[in-house]
Amino acid sequence: MLERAAAIAGRKINLNQNAGETLSVVEFGLVPERYAVAERFVGEVLPLSEITPIPGAPAFIMGVINLRGKIVSLVNLKIKFSLKEKGLTDFNKVIILSNENMEFGIVADTIVGNRSISLDSLSPAPLTLDKRAAELVIGISPDGVILLDADRLLKSNQLIVNQK
Repeated sequence: MLERAAAIAGRKINLNQNAGETLSVVEFGLVPERYAVAERFVGEVLPLSEITPIPGAPAFIMGVINLRGKIVSLVNLKIKFSLKEKGLTDFNKVIILSNENMEFGIVADTIVGNRSISLDSLSPAPLTLDKRAAELVIGISPDGVILLDADRLLKSNQLIVNQK
């Protein structure tokens, strides 16, 4: 049934692909859901500071922040994942994600902390999740944490604004 569900969703699942592996992650909340990203892609976590909006940017681009002299764009995953927007508070945090080619921040409602997730315990993304959002999900842990593919996020054309 799992293979059938994956076929319906248009995703391939390899149950033996990551047998026995664990992944160190940073867990965060986007109310009402809990998410995690691989720790190796997290540069730092910091309080949300003053955001400078970018006129004409897509709704999921909140704006930019000045991070010690470097301009870093902020992405609102709540809009990208069609979650209910609550607005920003002083408690919001920014998780800076980076790889060799890209760097941006994602805004989180809360930071839960670091933990390890067993990759062989993950369930596939639910069929109710938007297909474009599901492409960014590795799986869901038994306790309901949605593991995002940070590498795909950083390489995703969905999050790159390229106006010509």
